Order: sequence, then C-alpha cells, then structure tokens
Amino acid sequence: MLLGPGYGESVVLHTGHGGWVIVDSCINTEGQPRALEYLESVGVDPAQRVDLIVATHWHDDHIRGMARLVEVCSQAEFCCASALLTEEFLAAADALEARHLSADGSGVRELHRVFTWLESKASPPTFAAANRRIHLRNQCEIWSLSPGDAAVRDFLRSVGSLLPAPGRTKARVPSVSPNDLSVVLWIAIGNLALLLGSDLEARGWLAILDSEERPAGKASLFKVPHHGSADAYEPQVWRQMLDRDPFAVLTPWQRGIRSLPSRSDVQRILAHTRHAYSTSSGRLRSRSRRRGSMVDRSIRGAGIRVRRLEMRAPAIRLRCPIGSEDRWRVQTFGTACHLEEFSGP
Repeated sequence: MLLGPGYGESVVLHTGHGGWVIVDSCINTEGQPRALEYLESVGVDPAQRVDLIVATHWHDDHIRGMARLVEVCSQAEFCCASALLTEEFLAAADALEARHLSADGSGVRELHRVFTWLESKASPPTFAAANRRIHLRNQCEIWSLSPGDAAVRDFLRSVGSLLPAPGRTKARVPSVSPNDLSVVLWIAIGNLALLLGSDLEARGWLAILDSEERPAGKASLFKVPHHGSADAYEPQVWRQMLDRDPFAVLTPWQRGIRSLPSRSDVQRILAHTRHAYSTSSGRLRSRSRRRGSMVDRSIRGAGIRVRRLEMRAPAIRLRCPIGSEDRWRVQTFGTACHLEEFSGP
C-alpha cells in the first residue's frame, strides 16, 4: 500500500504470516500517521504486528509522523542510514533543536524525537548500508542497497550547512542535495521482488548498478524514486533490476510553483511500463474540510460516534499472492489514478 500525496508518502507492506513493515511516514490533515490509520482500518494491531520501520531519509515529505510510528509500533525495529546517528549529525540536530531553528516540517525535529525515544527505551536502531540484509522473517528478506560509504562521507561533509552563520537566523533546515543518503530497499517475499527507490538520485543508482554484491533477480514492482523526477532516472535500473513491463507507483510532489512529476517525466515512465500509477491525478487536493466546533459539539451531544473512512484518502493498493504466478492486482483510492490520467498540478 502506497499512501500519499500532499502530506508526503508512506509504504505499508504485508510480508506474510501476520508481519508488516512500514517504510517512511506521512500524516493526514489531523497530523496523525496515515500508516497507523490504514493498519487499524484493516484490523491490524500495529503494536504487535509491525516488525520493521524504515526511515529512508530525513526529508520532511518522508518522515512526518515517524516519531509517533516508533512509539506506537513498540515491537518494531527502527532502521535508518548510519550517518543520521553520527556525532556530527546529532550535534547539528541538537543545536537546531535547542535554538528552535528546525521547523516541524524540516525532518530534523522529527528525527530528534525518534532518537530520543529509542534512547529512552534502550532500543538501538538497525543501520542501512549498501548491500546489507536488514530484515529476515519467514519468507521475507529485506536488503538495503544504499547508501554506500562514499555517500555517507559526502553527507557528513555537508552537515555544517545545516547551521546558520553566526548572527543569522534560519527558519527552515535546508535539504542536502544530491540526496545520495537515501535508503533504497530490495524486498524479496517468496517468488516476489520489490524495489523501493526512495529519493535516490542518478549518481546513487550508478553505484548500486556497479555493485556485484546486491541481491540477484529482477523486481516486478517499483516505487519510482524522487516522485518520478529526471534527476533520479537511470535507464539501466529499468533494464537490469526490473521485469519487463513492471508495475510502478509514485507520489507527486509540490512546493510553491515547483512540482513533480513533469509532463516529460510522465512520458518517460510510461515508455517503460503500461502499469504505472500515481497517488494523485494532479487535479484534486486531498484536504478535508474541517467541521465547525458547534457541529462537533452537536455530534458528541447526540452520542454519535464518527468513524473516518480513510480509504477515501489517496492510496494505491497492490496485491499478489505469495507463490502465485498471477501479476499484481491494483486498487486505487481517492485521487489515485493510472499515470496516463495524471494532468499535473
């Protein structure tokens, strides 16, 4: 299940035998993690059934609500790139938090909350690195394909740019680009393989393609990296790591006048597959209208229990029985659509 857009993206995976994995986090209009809402809507107890939570990187559209996820999913391991727990990055995060320089949407504050919680529970995270198996349960293996050592070194050199110069203020923490620190995941469940591209840009993909240690095989499902943008496109990924005509999913992105995917991005993806889907058509916003306080009081006074139908929110659900020769079955919800129907913002 791919959840989005508007407030970010999150992937929820049923790995078989009652196990679940959450990759990244996004929130709804009330500020709650959509992954938790989805699991509860299908009768899954996240405190008992979620085995692993992965933060692929610290950008705000992938990490909002992550601290709440970690708190609620008390049995889950937490995984992130090792660079996010180095002394250099943690010192920068602490300094930003102490000086109130990190806005809620920056990602730094969310990570600070996650690490504080893990430390209080004496629960060290699992580190993602190139060609490392980070999870194994029953028929499910999950490998991180990135970041490599060079990407981590480059990121740590750039940590200083997170802090403002003396005498200056900064309302928002900048993103470090290119985003080579992104954690790309290879997920094998029985005879199925999935490739989740995070926001890794082309240079990082070249390092993965050059590796002789990555898991063998081709994936039938691809979470397209970086909202389908050209800077994350590497044609050899489609040829060497994916089945012919794979299923592909993405979430659009917009900030101000900037938006992804562009029309040329859409055309490029559709040239590789007939089975591409977006969590938004680009025509509608997934923002709910809030009721007035008087309406809320009237509803409570009448003893009416309101239950949100979360599956009306944008989402793409793909299902394929483990061991089956069938292809993925796709359901779209809310404004989600086939990529051919995507019209842009």
